[in-house]
Parts: sequence; structure tokens; C-alpha cells
Amino acid sequence: MINHWNPYNSIRGKLIFYFILVIVVPTLVIFLMYSYNSQRVLEEKIYSANQELVDQSANTMNEMAARMVKAALFAESDFNQFYRPDFSDLNINYNVFIPMKQLQNRLTTTRDLLLNSEAFLQVVDGRRFAVSTLFNYDNNAIIEEEWYTQAQQAKGFPYWSISYKMNPDHGYTQVGIETPYVLMSRILRKDDGNMNGEGVVAIGVPSETFFGKSARLDSGIPRFLIQTSDNVVRDTEWNPYNLIFEEEQSGQPRTNAFSKRAVINGNRYLINTAEVSQAGFTLLELMSYDHFTNQLDQSRNHSLIGILLVFLMGTILFLGLMIRLTKPIYSLLHSMRKVGRGNFQTAVTVKGRDEISALGHEFNQMVAKLDQLILDLEVEQKNKEEARFQALQAQINPHFLYNTLNSIKLMALLSGTNQNVSDMITALGKLLEFSMKQTQQYVTLRQELEYLELYMTLQKIRFHDNILLKIHVPEALMDNRVLKFSLQPFVENSIIHGGRLPLTVWIEAELMEDRSGMLITVEDNGKGVPESKLAIIQERTIHGNNAKFSGIGVSNVDNRIKLHFGKLYGISLGLSHYGGLKATITLPIQKEIFE
Repeated sequence: MINHWNPYNSIRGKLIFYFILVIVVPTLVIFLMYSYNSQRVLEEKIYSANQELVDQSANTMNEMAARMVKAALFAESDFNQFYRPDFSDLNINYNVFIPMKQLQNRLTTTRDLLLNSEAFLQVVDGRRFAVSTLFNYDNNAIIEEEWYTQAQQAKGFPYWSISYKMNPDHGYTQVGIETPYVLMSRILRKDDGNMNGEGVVAIGVPSETFFGKSARLDSGIPRFLIQTSDNVVRDTEWNPYNLIFEEEQSGQPRTNAFSKRAVINGNRYLINTAEVSQAGFTLLELMSYDHFTNQLDQSRNHSLIGILLVFLMGTILFLGLMIRLTKPIYSLLHSMRKVGRGNFQTAVTVKGRDEISALGHEFNQMVAKLDQLILDLEVEQKNKEEARFQALQAQINPHFLYNTLNSIKLMALLSGTNQNVSDMITALGKLLEFSMKQTQQYVTLRQELEYLELYMTLQKIRFHDNILLKIHVPEALMDNRVLKFSLQPFVENSIIHGGRLPLTVWIEAELMEDRSGMLITVEDNGKGVPESKLAIIQERTIHGNNAKFSGIGVSNVDNRIKLHFGKLYGISLGLSHYGGLKATITLPIQKEIFE
């Protein structure tokens, strides 16, 4: 059966899985949700802060526009006070020059008080005669400026020109003629409130003074844009820009209630707006949304990398602690597998006083008790086998002695000499002495063969020398230890079941090829058995069903060998090339004496 490794079948795999499921995944989800929400909150905060700035800028512009309107009112009052229709005769009439100069001084004073020296004021009468604060202005220049015409058409309402470039023919200020101006023009009114359709006042303030210093974003787009009443978006230099709000581009209603986003030339921007009501336009402040999100993404990525590094270090530490904590469990599992294979000489190293240590301590006690129980069972089994052997050994004597005594009786009655009677009694005495004095279970092979020779002495007398025992055992194996009475049952079976006289029994011994044991063969030249019945005899002999073959029984000898030497050793039966049966006994090489 092939076992496919499954991490969920391991306690370590489960711990790692639950660590990822319960700790890593929720933390990453919370971090991502926090990053998303923090982006919204940060966007709202930035938008709110920018809104305050653009409101301040719009208030500044409204204030400047209001001062320009107030300056226009002062200029109108001064014009009504000092204007004379014959201003154009100032070069020939000194009395005309004086009020014209007074008007110019009043305009300069109004400029310096309400605006600054870089601004300019200019009034033009219906005959296109101008009085101005400009340097080197031509008061007789023909006014063809758009602001003059637009002011005439506005009928008293201010006209605003956001990016006005001064005509060098009209004069200049100290900042030069290239500076763009925010210009307001309005028709002049008489003291009675009626519109003077022939006169116009114009007030110009440098764009930098009105809007502040111009700044551009990284994309080259100005930071401030202007949206006029016709919804056209321009910069302070009056260049148009195609601005599309995201909700207009997608056709979906705006879901972000706290900020506006727009697209200009494919780039996204946060748009803050404020009304400059005095000048009649809306101020737009731009901040690059992509730049903002890129910086936020970089910050989030750095935070995520930091969190992942912390998680990696924590995971490595967790794995080390997990391996250390679960190592006793795997050691216990390894020891349990050894016990399952029959190895009770194992123990778990117990450290600490936790539950796993207590489990290992109990396991060690259990294995020790099992080992002791098995040892007790082995001793008990050996004792039972010894008792059984003693009982079987006791069973051999009555039968053998009965036959022997009958033979002695017949010899005494029929023989004319007592020599055989004397030999049989002598051999019988030695056999009885061997049985009674040799109480240990193990004897040397030499001693076992000596016992067989005594046994065969009696059998020869019994069967009139028609039985012959031939022993071929190397001297080197004579001192090897064998179980007592382990060869006699096979010789007895050859005599009883051989089925012919004269009968020869051969006993031979040799080392195994790997020299780990020795083979003892007992075979005869009796009638033997057919091969078809040999397997049945072998099965019955090994399982104890043919104990009648001898007084002790071949199966008993096989069981005793396996009990004392192990299952690798024992008895096998076969056919002898002499014609009878062949028994092969496998025994280990042992020189020690076991009591």
C-alpha cells in the first residue's frame, strides 16, 4: 500500500495550516483593508487641507478684486471731481494741466493705498483721452483695447480680463510690458448716478500679485486653473485645458462624496474648487492623484514587505518552536513503531513536566511492564517445556525398560551363557545413569552420541546384531551444545519404522556454508515412504500429530529447538539416498554451557 504524503495528516502540517489560516491570512486581510481605508481617509484629509488652502487663495483673490473695484470707485470719484472737457488742451493751457495733474496724483495715491506700485489705474474719457499712472503713457493714444469696448457693452458691470498684455504704445509700469495683468474695466458714472457712456476706468494688477507665484506640477500642468462662466478651463496665461471629471468620463454618478477627480491629458488629478465671486470665475487647484497614489502604494508596499519579513521571521521562529515542541511526539511515535515490531528495548527521552513528557513517562513504564511480562511469559513457557520434557523423559523409561527386561528374561531362559545378559545389564545401567545424572537441558554433541551408542548396544543385542550405527562427525563439532535427547527419537523411529533387517543408521554433521550453524543428518536404509506421503508426514510431524513415531516425539524435539534457539532452527524431513527417511536438524554453533 502506497501512502501519499498529506500535510493535513501531520500535526506539524495542521499547525502550519492553522497558523496561516488564523494568523497570517486575517492579518494580511486587515492590513489590506486598513490600507484601502487609510487611502480614503488620507485622501479626504489631503483634500480637506487643500480645500482650506484654495479657499484662502480664493479669499485673497476676492479681496484683491474687491480692492480693484474700490479703486475703480475712487478713480470714478476723482474723475468726476477733476475732469475737464478741455484736458486735451493741456499743452497750450496751463490751467488745464493743473487739474489733470491733480487727477493723476489722486489715481497714483489710490493705486498705492489699495493696490501696489506694480499695478496701474487709467481713466479714459469719451474722446479717448487717457489719464494714467503708467510711465511714459500717451494720453492722446487712440484706445482700441478690447477692455474698452467690453466695458462699454457691460453697461456698468465690471469686465474682467484675466491675462491682459499691455500695449507698449500706452505706457508701462516698473515691472515691464511683458508681464500679464488681471485687468478690470468699467464704464464711468456721473455724480448723479447716470452712466457716462463715454468714459471707462481700467485697473490692472500683475497676475503674480493677483494669483500668487505660479507653480507647476511634475506633469507640467499649472497648479492653479481658472474655470470661467462659460465652463472653459484656462490657466492664468489664458491657455485652454481640456478637463474632464471622472463621473463625466464614466457616465456614473460620483460615489466619493468628499473629493473631485478629473483627467487632463490622460493624467488624473484631485480638484479643489473655490469661487472668486468678485472676478466672476472659479479657482481650481490641482494635485496629481497618480503621484499621490504611487507614493501611497510605495508606502503600502514597504509596509507590506516589512510585515511579510516580520511574518517570515515569526514563521521561522514558529517552525523552530513547533519542531522542538513536537519532537517528543515524533520520538514517541518512532518508539511505538519499534514496539509494534516487537522491540521492547526502547525508551522515550523525557524532558520537562508538560503533558507530552507525562505521556512519554507513561509510555516508558508501559513498555517496561510489557517487556517484563514477555520475559515472564518466556520463563513460564520454558518452565512448562521443561516440565513437559521431564514428563516425556519419564515416559520413555517404562516402555524401554519393559522391552529390555523381556529380552533379558528370554536370554536368561534360552541362552546357555550369561555373557549377553551381562552386557545388556551393563548398558542399561549406563543409560539409566546418563538419564538420571544429566539434569541440564544442554549437553555436548559428544555426550549425546555416547548416549546413542549405549542405546544402540541394547538394540543390537535385542535385534541380534542386525542394527548398525555409523557416526561421521568432525572432531571440531563434538563440543558444540545440543539439546539433551534431541537425536535419540530419530534413531528410534528408524528402528521402529524402518521395516527391514539388517538396518543401518547414519549420523553425520557438518558446518553450514555461512558457518552460522551446523547440520546434523540422521538417515537409514529402511523402506522409507513414497514422496506423495512425505509432505503429509512432514506436516504432521512438525505439528505434533506423529508423536507415536517415538517415545518423546519428533514434533516435541522441533518445538524445543525453536523455543531455545529461535524459529530459524528446527527439523526437516526428506528421503535418504540409502532408501529410507532422512531427518536434518539445524542448530546454531554454541560452545557455552547453559544450565
